[in-house]
Amino acid sequence: MATLNDDLDRWAVRSLGWTDQTRALEFLEREPIMNAYLISKILDEGIGGLDEHVAVFLRGELVGIAIVGWNVVMAVERSLPHETRDLVVSIFADHVTRSGEAPRAIISEVSLVEVLWKQLSCWVAPPTVRRDRQPVYVLEHMDDPPELETVRYARAGDLDALVPACAAMHLEEVGIDPLARDASGYRQRIRELIAQKRSMVIFRNGKLVFKTEFSAVTTQTVQLMGVWTRPEERRHGLAKQGLREICGHLLRRHRKASLFVNDFNAPAIALYESLGFRQIGVNRALIW
Repeated sequence: MATLNDDLDRWAVRSLGWTDQTRALEFLEREPIMNAYLISKILDEGIGGLDEHVAVFLRGELVGIAIVGWNVVMAVERSLPHETRDLVVSIFADHVTRSGEAPRAIISEVSLVEVLWKQLSCWVAPPTVRRDRQPVYVLEHMDDPPELETVRYARAGDLDALVPACAAMHLEEVGIDPLARDASGYRQRIRELIAQKRSMVIFRNGKLVFKTEFSAVTTQTVQLMGVWTRPEERRHGLAKQGLREICGHLLRRHRKASLFVNDFNAPAIALYESLGFRQIGVNRALIW
């Protein structure tokens, strides 16, 4: 296997500056759905939105970008030989360990996480939650896509209803109560999603019965997260109705809808596939 010392002049490892922004977006947009989160961070805040990160260049070509802070998210050029991809991930691992801060989450394409964890596992405690296979889905077309009827964008006055619903969703899916960990910080994050028009809801008789948020918004896709239906309202088609309206709304605005889901969540997968979502990849998530 090749090592970085084999030919140092071929490699460059550094953070990105403002002059790299177009280049970084062009690289990430080769896989616009899989890299939606990183693309969205740059579009929202510029290169500075990546916070602590590292970029890897091979023979002058950008071949990898990773956020290496509390949340680790990676993108690596898929056409590289297997050994070279592993080497790029090794560079990311080195930067994670050098930061001195153990990550709280690692979420990326499954093969990248596998290589990264092999190198971090002797330094970081085992994750509290492992989601080894999370199929990534995209919806690119609907016949006669609908507009919003029962769904609307969340408003500031919805915050008190949304916070416990989002926390319940997180606890149900991940097994960690975000309100117990950092109630004020979590509430602020939900408030920001509302202000950014990245939260959508259905209310009935004054009760929140369905909601989802946008974890990423790019020129090509909106990545959905936290799809939730009030427990007593489940199995009555409410989620399908809500998602159909949201996806139609996005498609009419030239945005594909995308998401990833736990592979053991058969009802959710059946729902997404019934709406026309198709799988394009697989993520892995390690969470502390």
